[in-house]
Amino acid sequence: MKKLLLKLITLLLAAVIGVAFVSGCKLVTEDTERNLNQVVATVNINKKENITKKDLIVGYMNYGYIYTQYYGYDVARTYKIILNGLIENRIVVQVATDIFEHGDAELGIAAKIENDTPAPNAKRYLTEDEITEAKYAAYKAINDLLDSYSEDKSKTEIKDTLIFDVRTVPTDAKNADKYDIEYKENYVADIESNGFDVNGEYSRPAFNKVVKLLKTNDLLGDKYDGTLMTTEYLNQLLKNYYENQLIANYEEAILQGIKDSLTYEKLEASYLDKLDEQKEWSNKEFTDALSAATATSPIVYSNQAGKYGYVYNLLLGINDYQSKQIEDLQEDREHEHLSEADYAARRKDILEGTIAEDLRSSWILSGYDYDFATNKFTGDYTFAKDADNSLEFQGTVREVRAKTDDKDAVYAVESVITYGLEEFTAFVNGYVYNNESLTPAETNENIYAAYTRNDKPAEYDAKINELLFAFSTDPGSLNTYKGYVIKPDKNEYVKTFGDAGKALLDAGGSSYTVVASDYGYHFMFFSEVWTANDEYATLADYLDTLDIDKGGAATWAEYFDAQKANWEDFEEENNFLYFLANELISAKLSAKSSQSRTVLLNTYRYNEKYTTVYESVYSDLIG
Repeated sequence: MKKLLLKLITLLLAAVIGVAFVSGCKLVTEDTERNLNQVVATVNINKKENITKKDLIVGYMNYGYIYTQYYGYDVARTYKIILNGLIENRIVVQVATDIFEHGDAELGIAAKIENDTPAPNAKRYLTEDEITEAKYAAYKAINDLLDSYSEDKSKTEIKDTLIFDVRTVPTDAKNADKYDIEYKENYVADIESNGFDVNGEYSRPAFNKVVKLLKTNDLLGDKYDGTLMTTEYLNQLLKNYYENQLIANYEEAILQGIKDSLTYEKLEASYLDKLDEQKEWSNKEFTDALSAATATSPIVYSNQAGKYGYVYNLLLGINDYQSKQIEDLQEDREHEHLSEADYAARRKDILEGTIAEDLRSSWILSGYDYDFATNKFTGDYTFAKDADNSLEFQGTVREVRAKTDDKDAVYAVESVITYGLEEFTAFVNGYVYNNESLTPAETNENIYAAYTRNDKPAEYDAKINELLFAFSTDPGSLNTYKGYVIKPDKNEYVKTFGDAGKALLDAGGSSYTVVASDYGYHFMFFSEVWTANDEYATLADYLDTLDIDKGGAATWAEYFDAQKANWEDFEEENNFLYFLANELISAKLSAKSSQSRTVLLNTYRYNEKYTTVYESVYSDLIG
């Protein structure tokens, strides 16, 4: 969940980075340093803290361009926004510090003193892992700065000799920092024992440049002893990252109180409100909703006549040469007045050269959650909950470099299997249907294969999505809710596709059809169908249709209570129940956030007892 509480601008994450990196030179002259150290504002809730003109300028240089270049604000307004953000940031840090020091019964937050760091330092309220995270971020920023000044720009690592197109990834796939806490602990320990590496061939010149840069901008500090570990710059980075984590913990503590207040009964009531709303939909509202439906906003009721529904489309697309042949055939149809049967027959000959091949090579080369031992993708790059149902990469992969504590594994894709139509059909039957005997359905000159099946095999939808991301050349088939919308009274697609889609809605279950079009072979799988007066009368009725493992819970209420206790795992489940809970949380959080923000600003921001702004000090900056 995005943390929206207080809508904070967490400033000065690495404040001088903007100054140093953007300008690369001295920002102030010796005779103006005293002027820049003048106080432009003070915040004093539980500790008096000054915000200087230099802080204001650094903030402007760091991200002021966002307001001037992207929002069109003038310089004066930008400075005022930055100063207000600096003030709010200090207010929240001081409030959070006080709450974690003493607790707050009204907010339901207990005191959280994690170590013996003297109050009110933000570090006092952080766990060892959180401190490590902050140190890692700060130390890495220093190393990144050194790297940016390195003269060695030639070292690149060739991962593979083959070039592949970049493949679309699942919507929920993310490329988060792959280094775990153990790696970060070792990284921090190494820096604190040995300092930053300045002995390499290229690091020494880079170190000298960084020192010169910090000295020029008065950021070495009084305690500098010749090492970057003792610079004011690093101390500021650490302070900022500690405070960021403190604010995040404060937000999470309030959020946890809201989570604890949720019950399954409240989720049920929210669901029934949605059901009642959908019962009032017109035909247009219903059909519009079909096209816009998502996992977070599903259809749960239909009072419309006729069959509406979804089908999955796995397209094995034609190549450029075949495309030119299809264009010529289209001209022949017009000039020679070809019948539909003759056109289909000649197109069939053209399509025989169409192949299926696994398109996920770029995922492997990019290091996306790939398990070399099983040749499968994991994490957010697979849809199957059971690893046995994940689709193996259809090709040969070589391990170039094994994973170590500080480096990811590197793989090379040596070959990719190609399938013709019959081979791929057999592959689909084996993967999705476990080589069961399927009931053949009627075919024609455009339908090459059709099968009916009444029920759905285990993780049917997950397996279909695995196939789509591996093989489909239709970008529109990826990251959809349930596939393409099929309407009984309208065909929005090419005729062969639309007709086959309507037939699939009649067949139901896990039926599928292989149909030809001018674009290639379409493997069309039944997804979902709606008829008049269909509904999921209760939340449980709808949840029962989803592929959710209750983990032994007898009821959905028990399942939800178990998930509340393991919210991070619940979040990973990414199911409708989580989204329903998240919707309620967002509403409550928004209300509490607005209230908290108003309270904070009314109490501290515009009360001179706690906050004082000296406009005359920075008037020369805003004109």
